[in-house]
Order: sequence, then C-alpha cells, then structure tokens
Amino acid sequence: MNNLKKIGLTALAGSLVAVSANAIEMSVSGATSVSYTSASTATAAAGSQGPGGQAIGVDTTIMFNGSGELENGFTVSSYAALDDGRANTLSSSQLTLGMGSLGTVVFAQQFGTAANGIDHMVPRVKEEAFDQAGGSALQNFGRATAEGAVTYKSPSFDMAGLSLSFGLDYDPAAGNASDDHDAVTDKGAGGAGSGIGQVVKISSDMGLTIGAGREVISGQGKAGDKENITGYVLYTMGPVSVGYQQYYLDNGNGAGGAGNTKSSPDYDGDAMSIAFNVNDNLSLGYGEINETKGTVAGTLAVASTPATDRDIKSFTAAYSAGGMALTIQQTDTDNYALAAAASARNVENTHITLAFAF
Repeated sequence: MNNLKKIGLTALAGSLVAVSANAIEMSVSGATSVSYTSASTATAAAGSQGPGGQAIGVDTTIMFNGSGELENGFTVSSYAALDDGRANTLSSSQLTLGMGSLGTVVFAQQFGTAANGIDHMVPRVKEEAFDQAGGSALQNFGRATAEGAVTYKSPSFDMAGLSLSFGLDYDPAAGNASDDHDAVTDKGAGGAGSGIGQVVKISSDMGLTIGAGREVISGQGKAGDKENITGYVLYTMGPVSVGYQQYYLDNGNGAGGAGNTKSSPDYDGDAMSIAFNVNDNLSLGYGEINETKGTVAGTLAVASTPATDRDIKSFTAAYSAGGMALTIQQTDTDNYALAAAASARNVENTHITLAFAF
C-alpha cells in the first residue's frame, strides 16, 4: 500500500512539473560586437592617462527570457543577461509581475527600476553622448536604487487628451550591490541607508513628452540625505526627434570636521540632442552635455576644491541591415576628468562598432 502511495505521489509531482513547464515560454537571444576605439589627448598633465591610444575589443551578451500567465490573468516574466564585459556575470536581472490594469511590479536584482530608466532621455542613435567621455552624473541617475529593489510602474491614464504614468522604487540598501536571495547587506555606520525613486511622465499624441524624476537616499552616517533630480522634454515629428534634459545631484552634507560641510561635490548640468532617421537603415544624431562639478569647502588641513566644468559634444552615425549594425561615434570632451584648470585635458575619441544580433 505504501508503495502504491509513493507511485501515486510521484506521478502527481511529475504531472505538476509538466504543467508548469508547458505554461512557461523560454527563449535565448544574444548580441555580439567588435569595436575599434581611438583616443587622442590635446593636453596631458603629469599623472593623467597619457596622450591617448587605440584598442580593439569584443563584447558579447546572452539574454534569457521566460514568461507565463497565471490563472487570474496576471503574467510573470523573468529576464537575465550575461555580459563578458562584466566578467561573464549578470549585467541585468529582473522578475516582473504584470497585473493588467493594476500596473506592473518589478523585483530588480540588477537594473530595470523606474528611476534608472530615465538616466538619459534625450534622443540618441545607438550610444549616449557620455559613453566615450568618461561618464556623467546624468548617467548615474537612479543608479543607487537599481540593485536589490522593488518597483511599481503604473499603467497609462488618459487625462484631458494626455497620457499620464508614474513609477515608484524602493531599495532597502541603496548604493549597495544586489544580494543573493538569502543574504543581507551590512550597511555599516558610514554607508547609505534606504533609497526611494519617483518618476512621472506626461505625453500627448502630438509627439510631445514631458517627464521628471527624483531619487532620495537616506544619509546614514551623514548630516543630510543625498538627492538626485532630473527633468526632460522630448518632441518627435516624423523622422526627427529633439530633446532637452536638466539634472542636479546633491551629495548631501558630509561627516567631516568643522568647515568641511561637503565630503563629495554636487553636480549639475544639462543635455540636449537631435536624432534624424534618414531612412529605415540610416540614422544620424548629435548631442551635447554640459556639466559642472561643484565646490568642496576645505578645512584648516585640507584645501578647498574649486568648481570645474566639462563639455561633451558627440556625433553618431548608424547603419543597420538585418541583424547587423555599424555605428561610428565621434566624441570631443573638454576637461575630460573635471579637473582643475592646471590639470585639465581635452580628449577626442572615435569609436567604431560592428554589432550582430542572434
């Protein structure tokens, strides 16, 4: 009798596994690219990265997608990407619960949050202007709350002919790398606390979109919270798209001694760009980013750091045919490292990429 029970339970377990497997659709896709980069430096002070150079690189990403539907009509999907540019580790990973008219909940192990999704909203052709310019504070918008976070994304609401949507992020350990499913981050006395991200977007059928976002990280071990704010305007008419975005990063009050109220500088800047789809295969784009690194007050023992500016100008041309894309990006950056005038260096960067999707 006991043997019959075991057989019955085994058969039931097998049928449940079969049903679950049939309810889930799995797919694997990928992309690989080879690139040539050439950089030259107009001025190079002692201790800088040198006058420039050339490099050839290959980057491959493999993406895994799984999705299924629950009995109540909700959908569940899982996404994970492996990137050899990150030592074959996860470059993106999310579990998404779609609730129809109730919106979407994203459990973000790596990226996929609402705030991090608007870190560069001006039009681009393949690459952002800051890609070959040493990064930007704009690039880091929403970054601190993009790992080990939960996100709610609302559906779109119609209001007076406009479409309105919003998103909310919560990260209990902002600024820390994502944990395993059963691990806990030790924030430490000087680490960041929890983080909240908020975004809102309004768009019309006339091609105009307006959006804004805010990220706040509690200042555990500091006298003030860290706050990241951005706002953008986009307009698309036929094959042409133009956009403008402003951003401001307040790094909060530091925990240093008297007279040193800032342990990290604030940043502010703006970005603008235009993109033109010449035809189904060829696209052209131009973008600029102007960024200021704020002053850090000094102490009796440490000299103050003056404000510095960086200007990025980037032109991109991309041609695609089938699963192949050729991209050429020319970027000129004044004061690449946001250094003081005596150490400033200007960098010209040419980046050519041939990419294939499979």
